[in-house]
Amino acid sequence: MADVQPGRGNGWMIWEFVVPGIPLSVNSKDSKKKQRWIDHVRACAAKQLPEDGFPLVEDVSVSVTYFHVGPTDVDIDNILKRIIDGMYPEVMVDDAQIQDVSASRRDVLDGSFRNPPSIILPYLITGEPFVYVTVYSAMPQEELPWLGKMQR
Repeated sequence: MADVQPGRGNGWMIWEFVVPGIPLSVNSKDSKKKQRWIDHVRACAAKQLPEDGFPLVEDVSVSVTYFHVGPTDVDIDNILKRIIDGMYPEVMVDDAQIQDVSASRRDVLDGSFRNPPSIILPYLITGEPFVYVTVYSAMPQEELPWLGKMQR
């Protein structure tokens, strides 16, 4: 697990966790499945939380990577809501604290991952699908690379 970095508010990684399984789309019609996935995310997050510093009260950025096996029809934008819903109240007080979100998907079978975080190594080795979530302190708006270069 990542160490909490000094100087929160500067884009440092605060914490990371893994959710085994195939994420459920926000478009799923089955409300029981939706709630089971949210509960699964919440349980995985709670199990991997450090002993202190949570729930977070400051603004954060969240990065989500879905590691699938072979071809997938999962739309990356459709999995974010259920993962974020599973992160509170244990990880953060309110999902309105999320200032930035990034999402990606990668094929586990590709096998060309250079320097993966140690927390995901066991999952890459098994070749099963999983979701890797990282939580960062939100960067001040003026430090965002694309905003800092805008002409006013």
